[in-house]
Amino acid sequence: MAMIRYQMFIEEEQKTMLDELHRRLNLPVAELVRRAISRLVDEENKGVPYPEADEQVNSLLALAGVCEGGPSDLADNHEQYLRGGK
Repeated sequence: MAMIRYQMFIEEEQKTMLDELHRRLNLPVAELVRRAISRLVDEENKGVPYPEADEQVNSLLALAGVCEGGPSDLADNHEQYLRGGK
C-alpha cells in the first residue's frame, strides 16, 4: 500500500505517551499512529460508541462557523496569526 505524508498537531501529553510507547515497543511513532487509526476505524465499524460530548465540547462546537470575513488564508496559516507573525 502506498504511503502518503500527513501532518497534524497533537497535545504535548499525547506526544509524551507516543514517545514512551516508541521506546517500550521499539516501533516508529508513525507506525503507532497508523495502528491507532486502524483500531479506531475498526471500533467505529463495530459500533463501539464514542464517549458523549460534555457541555464544554458542545459550547465549543456551537462556535463553529459563526465568524465571517477574515483573511482568506486563515485556515492554512492560523498559527502565524495566533503568534502574531502576520
